[in-house]
Amino acid sequence: MGTGPERRCFTILLVFLGFLIRHRSSAEKVLLVPPPIYDSHWMALSKIGRALVDKGHTVVVVITEDIGETRRTEWPDFQFETFQDQGTQARLNEDLDYTVSIAGEESLKQFIESFMAESEGLKQYCSLLLADSNLVDRLRTSQFNVVISDPFFPCGAILSAHLDIRVPHIAVMRVDPYLLDEKAAGLPLPLSYVPFPGTDFTDEMTFVQRLQNVVSSILGHMIGHWVASSMYDELVRTYIGEDETIQSVTSRTDVWLYQTDNVLDFARPSMPNMVQVGGLNVQMVNPLTEDMEAFVPSAGRDGVIVVSFGSMVKTMSADRREVFAAAFARLRQKVVWRYVGEKPTGLGNNTKLLAWLPQNDLLAHPKTRAFITHAGSNGMYEALYHGVPMVCLPLFGDQPANAARVVARGLGVRLDFSTVTAEQLYQAILHVVTNSSYLETATRLSRLHRDQPQSPMERAVWWIEYVIKHGRLPHLRARAVELPWYQYYLLDVAVFLFGVCSAVLGTLWYSCSFFCRKICCKSGGKLKSQ
Repeated sequence: MGTGPERRCFTILLVFLGFLIRHRSSAEKVLLVPPPIYDSHWMALSKIGRALVDKGHTVVVVITEDIGETRRTEWPDFQFETFQDQGTQARLNEDLDYTVSIAGEESLKQFIESFMAESEGLKQYCSLLLADSNLVDRLRTSQFNVVISDPFFPCGAILSAHLDIRVPHIAVMRVDPYLLDEKAAGLPLPLSYVPFPGTDFTDEMTFVQRLQNVVSSILGHMIGHWVASSMYDELVRTYIGEDETIQSVTSRTDVWLYQTDNVLDFARPSMPNMVQVGGLNVQMVNPLTEDMEAFVPSAGRDGVIVVSFGSMVKTMSADRREVFAAAFARLRQKVVWRYVGEKPTGLGNNTKLLAWLPQNDLLAHPKTRAFITHAGSNGMYEALYHGVPMVCLPLFGDQPANAARVVARGLGVRLDFSTVTAEQLYQAILHVVTNSSYLETATRLSRLHRDQPQSPMERAVWWIEYVIKHGRLPHLRARAVELPWYQYYLLDVAVFLFGVCSAVLGTLWYSCSFFCRKICCKSGGKLKSQ
């Protein structure tokens, strides 16, 4: 066997090889199906994918061929399967840019038209994806252990069932725009304190707000389900089965990973397969770049204000950018503003414009005093994690509801993006920065949010690996998913009980009437004989 040192080297080599083999055997294949638009949605999925790669798994992403090269450069750890979308994604992005440009000013009619146009574009993208037989064959050959998608793009659930009905499906989301998740998970929805996602109500509603909440929920569910059915039921029947619908396919989802946290979001009923992972986008803090490291400390005791309206807001109108620039110029703090476009004429010397900024790293910096945001989910949770008060100017989607939660928790204030004046914005920032209650609340909620047995990302990865290990999880799905509506609401029981009560009361009434008539007849006979 050789000398002692040789035996030790041989033993170490065997242990190392055993580790590699064991690590290799635990590596599974994961398929990500991201929406073709909304970078924030891709951001959440990609970070989950990166965490899975770090655990030794193989992550494959389905994207259009037009952005394949860019994605491969940005994410070299992922594998990509591409298809020709015939320019659908580019058109979707153009429509999205227009929607963002009129956010806050569009009418209800324009909103519905935009939603329908966006859904139609997503359906076309999905149709081209599913129709690519070469792509589907390659994906089937890969034999994935789990498919992860965002319900904003229901095609992920359809593709999962199309590849193999036995492959588990996991949804990652903040909110389902089609509202299919509530029925799919069998989730009870007490509208007395659960605000409809399309409103900015809190869990404390007045009578009028509860009335509006009920009406909004009924109409919202009807419209959402109708749009989803009209767009995707035909695809489901074509690729899954004649008896299937988008609702039935979505209901096969094994685990729902919600980007929520009760520290910020309002408590509501949940199901065993619904897991909160709010804040999974928060990363390790990296040192600032040399340029930023020179700018931020120069703010002194006054500190820094971080401004970002997300990746979708690429430019601002001349009126809006001058309003913001004028308000920032009056501040004693330094301002770091993520901004792309023509430089505002009223830009102050205290304001630094950047096409991209290290948002998480800046929010973690001790000199950061406030975060001016559109109340997008990712930025909101980064600010929560680092304990930074917020000034919210929501634009569309779930952002008004997110801003309502920030205000309700005492984390900041809310303004109207399209109508706010420079004076109003300046006073709001001053109020948040100088009023110590906002910082105290942000610090307290940050401690609550951080104090968890697992980080949100660790929890998400644990559940994904749990699904990979055990496959489909029917024991976590509520039976409510399979019940017809009249059974779910106990209408059959109510009708039966009503029938029994009616029969008993009817019998009692008839009996009393019968005895009364008999008694009256006997009394009448006696009187006549007398």
